[in-house]
Amino acid sequence: MKSKVFIKPVEGNLTECVKECFNQFGGVDSFTKENVFLKINATSSDLNSITKPEVVVAVIKAIKEANPPPKNIYVMDNAAVGGFSRLAFKVGNMAKKILQAGGIPLYLDEQKPVNVDFNGKILGKRIPIPKVLHEKLILNRNDNAYINIPVLKSHVMCQVTICIKNQHGLLYDNEKIFEHQHIDEKIIDIMELFKPDFHIVDATSVIDYGPFCIDNTYCHEMNLLLSGIDPVAVDTIGSKLIGIEDVKHISLAAKRTFGTNKMEEIEVVPSLDLINKHKIPLHWQGNPIDIPDKIKIIEGKTKGCITGCGTLALALGLIAMNKEKINPMVGICGKGFDTKEMDQYNGPFLIDGKCAVAELKDYFEIRKRKEKIKVYYIDEHLDLAAMMTCGRKAMGLGMKSAYEKLMPVGLAKILGMQISSKLHGGKFLGAK
Repeated sequence: MKSKVFIKPVEGNLTECVKECFNQFGGVDSFTKENVFLKINATSSDLNSITKPEVVVAVIKAIKEANPPPKNIYVMDNAAVGGFSRLAFKVGNMAKKILQAGGIPLYLDEQKPVNVDFNGKILGKRIPIPKVLHEKLILNRNDNAYINIPVLKSHVMCQVTICIKNQHGLLYDNEKIFEHQHIDEKIIDIMELFKPDFHIVDATSVIDYGPFCIDNTYCHEMNLLLSGIDPVAVDTIGSKLIGIEDVKHISLAAKRTFGTNKMEEIEVVPSLDLINKHKIPLHWQGNPIDIPDKIKIIEGKTKGCITGCGTLALALGLIAMNKEKINPMVGICGKGFDTKEMDQYNGPFLIDGKCAVAELKDYFEIRKRKEKIKVYYIDEHLDLAAMMTCGRKAMGLGMKSAYEKLMPVGLAKILGMQISSKLHGGKFLGAK
């Protein structure tokens, strides 16, 4: 039997469109139990980058019409590293709209942890996960439904982020950072424990050079919903809709028998022709941001890996974007360096990644004893929070610059939400 993927152009009432997504696979009653957990994509403070509140509300309304209706509908996520979920759920009044529709926001970064053994190829140790997920979606899985509502986006590290990649948001920040250079293999390990019952993809708009919307010009209207039971098949069709083929984690998921990525084994309903009709080619490789001349990037003979420290230039470009005044700085990543090149610069220096830190720390510590230079070390393959914090400090930018895109919310409100989140158990990472 072929894996079915339903492509639904959004026309008229959004809740009716969502109901049609369920109806293609036996109806909403087939995917509701005592409790329903909806995993959205709420990674950032930008409305273009997250599952649209309107889509989330439409799914809640459709689920509430199930017979019998579920006791609780939880809407959950853990924001990107260094962020916090309360703020992401503030975008577009997400939390308020969820409550009004009858759902319950569930901030995963504020939940008590419990250690779980993944027995994975990358997650080969016991790691903490939110206790509520362990109780409801592992120990008592038969009593709880799990529905995945990701966004269709390109991804500068993982090529695409759709159904499979969305599971990375179930982890806490430290565990997201852990072995990020092997992110493709890592998210497959997560899928061994967390298998959604159903997937509804928000493709109402898609983002180029994602997962964050760098600029509004990179956001394109597609006006579709995708749905299916097989996450590999859904991701395969979603990838084709944005013109990105041969995605590593999709192939790995197929090999681990989570579904099929073979087109001859996928039935696209109502027609395969919808792919070409709605296709919007996107990009994931390259740097879409002009790096200011004041920022010097030095890479070793072996460049930084694309799923790790190789994102340094993009991160620094994002920090400096639209800033009139920044201090000169040097960012370094990769391995296999000629330190003579670094001798000509006075810093500040940002040494990003385990390989670069291991190779260059002695060199810079000797220089620090002789010269008055500032050096920031990030001893992880990818720590976005530390990259953004160290980069901001190296450029001489204050805290306000880190929240410029959030100013419509108000810095005072942001700080208030951080305090509230910490009181509920939330933790925030940054440079030490």
